Amino acid sequence: VWGILLAMIFEIPIALTYVWLSTALPRSGGDYVFQSRVFGGGVGFAVVMSGFVIWILQWVALSGWLLSYLGFASLFLGLGGTMGNPTLTGIGVWFTTPWAIVIVSILNALLAMLLLVSGFKNYVKFQYIMWYATLLSFGLMLYLLLSATPETFAQKLNDFVVASGGAPNFYQTGIDAAKAANIDLNPPFSLLATLLVAPIAWTSLQWASYSAQQNGEIKGARSFQNQMIIILGSLIATGLLLALLAYAFEHAIGTEFLYVVGAGYWAALDAGKFNGVFLWPNIVAMALAGSPIIVVLIAFGYILNSFQIVNNCYIGMTRVMVAMSLDRLLPEWVSRVSDRFHTPVNAHLAYFLASIPVILVYNLWSSWTALTLGVTFACGYVFVVTALAGALMPYRAKALYDASPGAAYKIGNIPMVTVFGLIGAVVGAVLVLMFMFSSALGLTSLLAYQVVF
Repeated sequence: VWGILLAMIFEIPIALTYVWLSTALPRSGGDYVFQSRVFGGGVGFAVVMSGFVIWILQWVALSGWLLSYLGFASLFLGLGGTMGNPTLTGIGVWFTTPWAIVIVSILNALLAMLLLVSGFKNYVKFQYIMWYATLLSFGLMLYLLLSATPETFAQKLNDFVVASGGAPNFYQTGIDAAKAANIDLNPPFSLLATLLVAPIAWTSLQWASYSAQQNGEIKGARSFQNQMIIILGSLIATGLLLALLAYAFEHAIGTEFLYVVGAGYWAALDAGKFNGVFLWPNIVAMALAGSPIIVVLIAFGYILNSFQIVNNCYIGMTRVMVAMSLDRLLPEWVSRVSDRFHTPVNAHLAYFLASIPVILVYNLWSSWTALTLGVTFACGYVFVVTALAGALMPYRAKALYDASPGAAYKIGNIPMVTVFGLIGAVVGAVLVLMFMFSSALGLTSLLAYQVVF
């Protein structure tokens, strides 16, 4: 909980800097536009192409993994456990296999491309469905987790596992196996471990500013108040909800079993997994519910939210690519807009094709999975440079800054954007450096160094 809240607090000065930048430059292309107008096209292109356009291809792959693993696998595992049908459980396990994830991932990316190419209005209509399904799923999980106790959870989990075709007494077996593996189930408070949660939570919270990539398509993007609600408001709302989910999860399963579940991932403890699947909050909520209808409602929230992610990847990165193309840093072909659909079809097609090899590598080469948080690291250094661009905008792009709504806000004679930008750059740099020095975050291997370089 504290690690998530720290990540939210650390992101606030970065988010505020984006408010100033977005109102000064309400154009699509976001970070590339901000950086190139302050530092020049060479810096903007190199930083955003590497940290965003290329690395977010991994988010395309990750969204397919989430769809297959947390969406379809959880759906069938949940139905198998609540309906006492091991066949459905077997289908759920299949969705966790590498080739199943590859197939789901490519179809996920293809469907998103086709939806977005067909016209942005079609996507916006479908986004409402994804939004409400996600909220319903999240709300159901919170209710189920907050209504449970570790004692009631233990019994319901055991019943759920047996109904799925598993061995009895799963809960106690997991605790015993963790103790046998010398895993401390009651460790003392660690400030370092708490701080190291923040870069992981940043994977979700750093995207509060992502709407800047499509500022040119947002009504009232030049309004300071609108951008405060869009960027800072979404950050705080999401941060508080994630922290609440973390609290509810621990409240339901107990601190001791939380470390068993964690050991399923960090220590590869088989007894901490259900049919080889990590015990995510949605699986736990499904076990607590014991209802196929609740299983379907929770699973569909995860399915549609995973699909939302791949759409986000396309929307943001195609706008960045179009902006780069208009500046003649990418071929003119990239920025062509279809007369029929009024969308940058070529940019979408290029991004889809580029995602396929990344999807294959991510799921078929085990060493690559350890680089999952590399996307948080790489996007993190983009945010750091953009925060610096915000800090220096009043001096290196003075005309743009003076004409913006945020120019009136100062602390003494110092522009507030300079203060927030400098703080955001320092805090963001610390989070980025954590990835370079903490092996637990997966980016201190030779492979990681080579890929990042």
